[in-house]
Amino acid sequence: MTDLLILHLTLAFLVGGAWVSIATLIAERYGSALGGLVGGFPAISIVSLLFIGINQGPETASQATVVFPLALSFTMTFLVIYAVLAKRGFREAFLVALLVWASLSIVTAILNLRNLFFSVGVFLSVASLYFYILKMKMRLPHVGGAEVSCSVRQVAFRAFVGGGIIALAVLLSQLEGPEMGGIALSFPAIFSLTLFFTYRARGMALSQALAKPLLVSASLTAFPYSLFVGFLYPVLGEGIGTVVALSCTLPLVAFAHLLINVKKI
Repeated sequence: MTDLLILHLTLAFLVGGAWVSIATLIAERYGSALGGLVGGFPAISIVSLLFIGINQGPETASQATVVFPLALSFTMTFLVIYAVLAKRGFREAFLVALLVWASLSIVTAILNLRNLFFSVGVFLSVASLYFYILKMKMRLPHVGGAEVSCSVRQVAFRAFVGGGIIALAVLLSQLEGPEMGGIALSFPAIFSLTLFFTYRARGMALSQALAKPLLVSASLTAFPYSLFVGFLYPVLGEGIGTVVALSCTLPLVAFAHLLINVKKI
């Protein structure tokens, strides 16, 4: 059990760190659309749910997905608040958005809101409303890429910070019960770090513009993946269930790419 947990945390550190570095580099060099698509892919959720299934059983992993859509709606809230408050400066926008996410997560844990239909209903309503706000009200533009030099040291620093924060979130998802596990899995670690590092590299325009493609990508990949896992793990087990869930999610990644990069929604 301990060996598996250490392996899980190590993989979370490596995958999370690499994903943060990749997402930020792509956003800086190729623009907000492609960066948001990559950043919204549920890389950490895939690893975490798999190891919850291995360590605690596929039923426990399936139970963690019950609250995941609701918790993911809080991550969407984080993105929208950040985008709305971006004109006030990075620090205020980031801290307020993170505080709201934490407050909503704590309330959910206290009230023990574990109902799949409620979670899905809230997520679909919130995601639709937030997309309307970002697309129609704020009209966030796509920001193109630029030639940005990034040293090996900078990439390593991003990977180390990102991996450390994500490993901590994953540790909480393993040590707590299914409800807290689902909340911890939705912690906006990759989102927040991507916003932070792109802000440092290219300023607020790119960082703010990432909110919309991140929301679309997560809605079309992370959300359905959690539903696939919740249904498949108890039936197929965590190994085959992960393979099938990924196979079902990959076409949605292509669809998200079409919407974000081709249709320029």
